[in-house]
Amino acid sequence: MDFKNTWYIIERDKKFEIISHDDLMALEESTQYQMIQNYKSHHEAVMEMSRLVMQDISEVNAKINLLKKN
Repeated sequence: MDFKNTWYIIERDKKFEIISHDDLMALEESTQYQMIQNYKSHHEAVMEMSRLVMQDISEVNAKINLLKKN
């Protein structure tokens, strides 16, 4: 795999981010993040991040609806 052209989805500070391989390598060692997945293109990473965000929105919406019923 050509890591120089790889894009990553990471979760940092409870937020999803898309980051290039070079930027990932430049993070300070003390930076805390969770790597979600790596992708061959920026477009693939954006599409997956969009899906993850929509999934989170649906989960929060379901929790809000449950609270409204109680």
